[in-house]
Amino acid sequence: MISTEKPIATVERNAPTNFPGIEALERYVPLLVWLLVLVTLLSIPGKILSYGYIPADDALRHAAKAVSGKPWPEILVMRDDFGIDPHPGWHALLGLVHRTFNVSTEGLVVLEVCGLMLLISAVVVPWLRRPESWIAAMLAITICIPRSSTRFTLGRPYLFTVAAFILLLFIWSRIGRRRPKLWEVGVTLLVIALDAWIHGGWYQMGLPIAALVLCGFWQTAFYYGVCWIAGSFLGCGFTGHPWQFFYQSARHLVGVFGDFHVDRELSSELLPSGGDAVMVLGVAAVILWRSRAPGWKPRDLLNPFFMMGVVGWVLGLKMYRFWDDWGLPSIAVWLALELQKQFEMLLALDSFKRLLLALGLCGSLFLGFTSDISSRYTWNLTNEYLTQDNPELAGWLPDKGGILYSADMEVFFQTFYKNPTAPWRYILGFEPALMRPEDLAVLRKVQWNYGDVRAYEPWVKQMRPEDRLVVRASKLRTGAQPNIPQLEWYYAVSDLWIGRLPRSSNAAPSSPM
Repeated sequence: MISTEKPIATVERNAPTNFPGIEALERYVPLLVWLLVLVTLLSIPGKILSYGYIPADDALRHAAKAVSGKPWPEILVMRDDFGIDPHPGWHALLGLVHRTFNVSTEGLVVLEVCGLMLLISAVVVPWLRRPESWIAAMLAITICIPRSSTRFTLGRPYLFTVAAFILLLFIWSRIGRRRPKLWEVGVTLLVIALDAWIHGGWYQMGLPIAALVLCGFWQTAFYYGVCWIAGSFLGCGFTGHPWQFFYQSARHLVGVFGDFHVDRELSSELLPSGGDAVMVLGVAAVILWRSRAPGWKPRDLLNPFFMMGVVGWVLGLKMYRFWDDWGLPSIAVWLALELQKQFEMLLALDSFKRLLLALGLCGSLFLGFTSDISSRYTWNLTNEYLTQDNPELAGWLPDKGGILYSADMEVFFQTFYKNPTAPWRYILGFEPALMRPEDLAVLRKVQWNYGDVRAYEPWVKQMRPEDRLVVRASKLRTGAQPNIPQLEWYYAVSDLWIGRLPRSSNAAPSSPM
């Protein structure tokens, strides 16, 4: 349980120095540390965005969805039983910003990246007496697991869920074995409901139950479970279709893992983790270090943040997201709390040594978090997009009412991002589970027979004159023009080939509508 009491052992105030006025300046050290931490946290997303960075996937389609003003069935060719927007609250908020301030898709993506990065720290830092401990914890995570930095910059609403998750762990860690107060129940209901409405991942907010149970807080876990169920239904009710949204979310979760044969058909974040041995060794080192502190007991590990980290790590051996989204953030907060105790024992609140340490930590985190390792923040600068205003693509993008066929999800993200109001639809969007069964079968065949264009044959047979097929050359066995003679081809931007029915053809394949 997180204690609100003052540390049992702290260092005494600095001894008098030989420099006149130094002691008078020391009173400003706590304020300077807070300012340093806040400036660092604000500067990191600013520096990353200054590279021209944009995320690769969902942040683009969320911004485009808000600008388009259209429901998903008018954007995607999709199943009839997934008609409700899975992220209604997020799109409502982005849409409000777009309409109120006339913000473009590019501006909305910047807002997503910057706002959600800051939200995580905004949830953590107010709970700390030594904010530099959060900087130190983030630095440790960044060094041990470099990909964690990129994970915080994706601008996707799952980061709202992570922030909500951390906030609830803070609240319920302090409850311990007592009954929750009315305000704690009210905040919990509101946070879970907002998460269900904004992100649609109401089922993910049940994970703290496991952490509370492992800590021995059985009664507290029961109270939280009741709040989780009630808050989830309240959030589903915000959509106006509570039961349908609840059922659709559960079915979507099952569908994500339902129709695939090999792991390469899944998104990388749904694959098993490798255990991140460096991080495990780092946590073990902190435990050994902290065990030497006066008053430390093994029972101190029965902390909901640490237990949630363990649960996330174990489940991550099956799927990355359990570790990256739940376990790792929990371990980061646990590290911050442990480091805070150590800092309080070694450094006085107004010590200049504390200021120097904070300066070193903030500078290191800024450099480590913003370094463009493997072009992680500049890879997109050479991207070329399929856009309606490109005269070279005249006649090669789908006509009004047409369908853009592609087995490449990046084609959807990038094309929808640049053409949010385009009058066509996409056969593949942000999740294969939303596809019609017959289209999903074609996608899986393309993925199974990697590079064999014969797998596209069912789509080619049903194409109409207004439709287009987009194939990435680098995913073909030859890397040359796709060997589909029924279509005429144009090498467009990057390594994309666009195919259409010959303009001289009078044949009209059966409509897939």
